[in-house]
Amino acid sequence: MLARVLKEVLLCLVCLSAAVAAAPLRPNIIWIMADDLGWGEIGPFPSTSLHGKISTKNLDQFAKEGMVFRQAYAGYTVCAPSRTTLFTGRHSGKFKEAKLSGTTLAPDEAVTTSDLLQKVGYKTALVGKSAPLTEPLSQGFDYFIGQVDQSTCHNMYPQYIDQGRGIRNVPLPLNQKNPRSREACMAHPDQYNYTVDITQNYALRWIRNHAAGSFFSPRDDPFFMYMSFTIPHAGGWGSAPKDPEQGAPVPTDFQYANETWPDVEKDHAAVIVYLDNYVGQLLEELKALEIDNNTIIFFASDNGAHLEGGHSIEFFNSTGGLLGHKRSLYEGGVRSPTMVRWPSMISPGSMSEHEWAFWDVMPTLCELAGCTSTVPTNTDGISIVDTLLGKPEKQEKHEYLYFTWNQKQPWPPKNLESKSSRSGYSIRSGEWKGVVDECGESMVPNMSDAMQLYHLSNDPFETTDVSRRYEDRLVWLKSLAIKAKVTCDCYQC
Repeated sequence: MLARVLKEVLLCLVCLSAAVAAAPLRPNIIWIMADDLGWGEIGPFPSTSLHGKISTKNLDQFAKEGMVFRQAYAGYTVCAPSRTTLFTGRHSGKFKEAKLSGTTLAPDEAVTTSDLLQKVGYKTALVGKSAPLTEPLSQGFDYFIGQVDQSTCHNMYPQYIDQGRGIRNVPLPLNQKNPRSREACMAHPDQYNYTVDITQNYALRWIRNHAAGSFFSPRDDPFFMYMSFTIPHAGGWGSAPKDPEQGAPVPTDFQYANETWPDVEKDHAAVIVYLDNYVGQLLEELKALEIDNNTIIFFASDNGAHLEGGHSIEFFNSTGGLLGHKRSLYEGGVRSPTMVRWPSMISPGSMSEHEWAFWDVMPTLCELAGCTSTVPTNTDGISIVDTLLGKPEKQEKHEYLYFTWNQKQPWPPKNLESKSSRSGYSIRSGEWKGVVDECGESMVPNMSDAMQLYHLSNDPFETTDVSRRYEDRLVWLKSLAIKAKVTCDCYQC
């Protein structure tokens, strides 16, 4: 028995050594996930409004030092399914085939991106919102503190958060002691526990501890940190559990405090500045620890700009002019303000028009980490490492990008509950995009689907449906969807 165990341990060590040898890159990897950040809400992406541009000096500098993706997508038009695509490498049209719920992801449902990194020697940590992962420590993470239930994340001043394998096992005594409200939390921020502060503080502490090294976690071991923020998602102060999304809780409105804007818009701008400051703080920490050059950082949003808690996407032109918003199949619902920074490898000030989405994260990170051979063969992603390393001519491209949702979106937006009776879908291939409001009874794409058609290279804001002019393009896009054997099923609807 002992001999067999020792043999298995030796085999694992051999496999790990082979993976390390086959992966000369193996950088530290940090994924910073913003929640509901619009494509036009940070400086590196185009947007103008009557109220000016939100100040994001650190993210602006991030862009100057890295690569900006103008055509990058989240995984879905709302949170949990979007993040499911990142962790599983499957897009929503394949969730049903893969038997994924789309809203939660249990350890026995799928191999995760973090599982694969952990198995080749990466030290892994998840700080913040874990959804859809239900048990982070059984899904590829060595360390976790934050919130598992995404509905609790909307309360930015909760009385408890989760750590390790526990639920509500970390009390936040300040939030238990003091009544919470916008006025109270802003007047005395030191008397409350703001979850965004907790995410940042624990993330930096974990990175410092890793950099210090130990017998069980040598300093030279690479790490993967998933920093999952809950902003600028609408939230509450804990005073109205039946209606938690009252605006954008933030301890201070910074330079926007004296603006004559509605409170919700002052708070919205300030919470983006808050996130920007924390990105800057992270970069300074990596430099101080002398691990900046070998750390690749991805910054992205899990879906498009939201219009919840009283916030208007038009106030700051949050979509950057893109049509739609969170819960929309149009570009404003799924385009992500994505940037990547890696000082030793990515040319500063780079701009890429490569089209990719969250289901490409698994193969990309595995190519960087040396776990390519273990990526499941039935996933939908393609590594973008060639693009990152300045080799666009070698970059493999998607035949299509595909999204599902079940909601007809009036424009301008009026009623979030204006749902269609059946799910719809969108499909993009190159410069062409089709949008179907309602799928057929079979819940799979069909040639009879009423499809809108947009020529994105000429019409990036989807202003003109050209379906009558280019019927051949309609047939082609529908054929792609049918050939792919995808479903129209909607998740978290």
